Amino acid sequence: MKYQKLYEKFTALTWQKQLGNIASTLATISKQATIPQSDQLTIYLLREAVLMMEWCAKNIPQSFHLELAIMQKELLAWQKVFPIDQVRNILALQLRNQADILLDFSGLLNNEVENNQNNSPMSAERTLTKMLQEHSQNLT
Repeated sequence: MKYQKLYEKFTALTWQKQLGNIASTLATISKQATIPQSDQLTIYLLREAVLMMEWCAKNIPQSFHLELAIMQKELLAWQKVFPIDQVRNILALQLRNQADILLDFSGLLNNEVENNQNNSPMSAERTLTKMLQEHSQNLT
């Protein structure tokens, strides 16, 4: 398997750190997508992010599954059509936003993982609910 070492390292992480790793990959893609010389790297990283989302699905709280599945479908769609010069900046912006959402889900942005004694799915669900409420307020 081409990605066996990545799979072994990735699946050994907590679900919070798995989301953090995916967020990091998305942030990297958002930077590389605007550089035509990095097109092959961008396509490779899109595939890697899709695989990591698949691998972590069983570990993350169920309340995150829908959002993660939507992100994964979008990445697959981008992977099929990339590169298109006219949309490089849109892809970069979208993936930066997705990276921020995943970091928020993980609790790594506010050190919630280290500060929360039980790291239960319920605390993660509260974080998601809070984030969605803030996002909704920003839309209005």
